[in-house]
Amino acid sequence: MVRVTGNFQKESPLHPKAQGALLAAFDAGWADPRKLCASSSKAHHLRQEALESIAFQLSLRADEIEILGEPLMGHFLSIAGLATSSETKIFFSATSRSEVIATARAFQPVELPVDIDGNIECSPYDGEGVLSLQIANGETGIVSQVEKISKLFPSARIACDATTTPDVSLMPARWDSALFDSTSWSGPAGIAVLAIRNSKEWKNPLPHIGISRVPQSYSLPLLLSSVVALEAWKSDLSEDLRLRDLNTQLRLRIKNSITNCDIAGDLDSSLSHISSFSFLYCHGEELLRELSIRGFDLDSGSACTSDDLAPSHVLAAMGLLTHGNIRLTIHRGTTAQEIDSLANAIIESVAQMRAKN
Repeated sequence: MVRVTGNFQKESPLHPKAQGALLAAFDAGWADPRKLCASSSKAHHLRQEALESIAFQLSLRADEIEILGEPLMGHFLSIAGLATSSETKIFFSATSRSEVIATARAFQPVELPVDIDGNIECSPYDGEGVLSLQIANGETGIVSQVEKISKLFPSARIACDATTTPDVSLMPARWDSALFDSTSWSGPAGIAVLAIRNSKEWKNPLPHIGISRVPQSYSLPLLLSSVVALEAWKSDLSEDLRLRDLNTQLRLRIKNSITNCDIAGDLDSSLSHISSFSFLYCHGEELLRELSIRGFDLDSGSACTSDDLAPSHVLAAMGLLTHGNIRLTIHRGTTAQEIDSLANAIIESVAQMRAKN
């Protein structure tokens, strides 16, 4: 069975090199780096090397980054750390992650509408506040027009949501904080990187004691595995072209074979490996069941909600169909034959469901 639980893959999304590194890391990095024994000293050294490697791969300084063991909390830290008071205006896209929207509502939220291509449409704002800027949408893959948007908010502090991709070339020239997620480079879940460009502009919004800017509750073995995965991801960027070709192949098959279908975003302005399809006269849960019978497990609904089958606020904001939706991420190792088989399964399943109506 080819499994596609939100990710088109036959194996774990964890990079093979990271899997081996994780096993080795549990032997070498189990001790508390803050203690004084020999094992802790070794763990401290491993942690410092890991921080320096991540900083280098993300084109940052080691003193600009903090490691988090709870990636979802990172959105709150990234945004709230830049707010000056509870009255601070937090600007966010209508297609932002649920965690971003929840954080904004703790202050003075300002939702920015988007067009059918997922691009923010708003007037310039020269006042203070925090702009939560999504680098790329995890559900549709659409890459934001970050430079254009940031220039509309010249006086606002910018918190970048970079949890979908570690490609720093997509970041705007001006930013104050940024959040990265290890899973975006096929690293383990449970590790995020919070980048703070100017420590004078960012204050820890959590109750805290001591000088640490964030809770130091992450797993060192997971961090070491994440570093290996990031290094592997950066060393093989040519794979991105192959994934884009596979995604193009899948989108063309669906577009040419199924009528009344919405495909979110243009692949030319999207991440290479993500697609979202919505089919009229289909029910998302039933479509998943049909595809499962054919050997494919996919996700439906919103990519950032605890209830996968809930209607997608991202698609709704773009004015696209929110029912009959499937979304997937093509991972490295996926073949053209597998994509062809998936396309056939989708075409057959949609035709069968529509024939019943």
